[in-house]
Amino acid sequence: MNINRRSFLFGSAAAASFAGCTSVKVAPRKLEPGELPTVAIIGFGRQARGLLAQFQSYKDKCRVTAVCDCDKVRAADGAKRVDDFNAKNGIVGKCAVYADFRAVLKNPKIDMVCIATPDHWHAYIAVEAMKAGKDVYCEKPLTFNVDESRKVIAAQEKYGRVFQTGSMQRCWPEFRTACMIVRNGFIGDICYVDANYGRGGEKLGGPSHPVRFFDVPENAARESAPNPDIDWDMWLGPVKWRPYSDELAPRGVHAKFPMFWRFDDDIGTGYNGDWGAHHLDIAQWGLDMDKSGPYRIIRSDEPYSTDLFHGGRRQFGMKMLFKSAKTGKDIELYHGPFGVLTGRGGWGTVFYGTDGIVAVNRGKLAVWKGTGLIKPDLEIRKQLESMAFMKDKVVAASVGKDYGDAATSKKDNRLDQVVAKLVEVFKLDTAPVQLYKSIDKSQVHDFVERYYDRKPTQSPAETGGRSAVLCQLCNMSYVYDTGFDWDPAKLDFANGTGKGISLKRDYCRNGWEVKV
Repeated sequence: MNINRRSFLFGSAAAASFAGCTSVKVAPRKLEPGELPTVAIIGFGRQARGLLAQFQSYKDKCRVTAVCDCDKVRAADGAKRVDDFNAKNGIVGKCAVYADFRAVLKNPKIDMVCIATPDHWHAYIAVEAMKAGKDVYCEKPLTFNVDESRKVIAAQEKYGRVFQTGSMQRCWPEFRTACMIVRNGFIGDICYVDANYGRGGEKLGGPSHPVRFFDVPENAARESAPNPDIDWDMWLGPVKWRPYSDELAPRGVHAKFPMFWRFDDDIGTGYNGDWGAHHLDIAQWGLDMDKSGPYRIIRSDEPYSTDLFHGGRRQFGMKMLFKSAKTGKDIELYHGPFGVLTGRGGWGTVFYGTDGIVAVNRGKLAVWKGTGLIKPDLEIRKQLESMAFMKDKVVAASVGKDYGDAATSKKDNRLDQVVAKLVEVFKLDTAPVQLYKSIDKSQVHDFVERYYDRKPTQSPAETGGRSAVLCQLCNMSYVYDTGFDWDPAKLDFANGTGKGISLKRDYCRNGWEVKV
């Protein structure tokens, strides 16, 4: 994340526009009789393959008709997957193949775009798509820096499109149940929150890494071998030029989630923007901060890393202070590593209230009631992770295999039972605060339905943008080894702090600057 302080581009006018950014003001294109709305997928790596399958599962609601990638092998693979699906299901039509997303946006027959590029392209393509009259589904984290968050938020308000951020945990029942319990006050007033991700002592910790050209310098010749299948200039886009690396852009069709670019200061925000975009997002949801944010960032006091990949940066331990709208008191959010016992597993988001604790992760949910206020420390976190904490206060807990055991593929359905019990115990179906409930645990399905009814999605631009800002604030604190005051209304530094830190790129190469 580049650092030369720049003023807030839009000033108070943009801040005022944030309030209504979830609105959907524009009707969809008028379809011909029997015609279904169309989807183009922009960026076709591993994540896009899963998204394609989700869109295709709603084949009676929409059609994927185009795939775009600046790597022609991946683009061709995406088109073949579409064509094979169509042939199998008796769907007429050949998938269009694009190398340049601008050609996609010029096509008046494209109604929706799904953006699954690396993070540094999200905001530009999303804003240009809304300008072109497309509804947008964009993968998380929605943006790379704060300036981009402001602009995507402002663009949805200005162009009135349906917008969904791919914060998929919000559509899963364990996370909704956890946040429903928290938001309805069933564990009292929230005083502390843990958001856990990254592995502090390993190569991939929390923050991004200083820019380096190759993952293994002694393998530079192999990693940088010419790749005639990719338009490398297009892949880089606004990012400062660097040599081609097949660690940054793995060649052809592959089965891995590329991590090298996620930890590049100029392209991603480390695990802050990867897993943090999930667990910080759930913290934001549970604290009812979708339209607000922290007012202070506190520097970590954990040891500096000695791993050469980390550039000396601390890997966890920074904190955020939020102001409770209910009590006016501080709520302290702590970023810890993912799994304090083993370095893996553990809880993703933990809420500590004045009379209970809610801990949640994928396939895992536990609720303690009647604990009184517990101030978390390392020992408490270890006990929570091992489920050794106040066993007599556990309302319900699932740490089973609802998503399947890797060795046996067996499921035990304990999570479903626990969710049902918590719904019954806390009467969540009739609780005063009701949170968005997904149709079938799919952000994609919700997005497609919102295309038709033009209602706000579960994670519109402001929600996704503010979740991304939390990731970026974490990363700035680690990269610059500092704390600062923050104005969540303006999305800007407060009280004269943050000097020397920029909220946008110093410059965008080839003119690829986001403009609303």
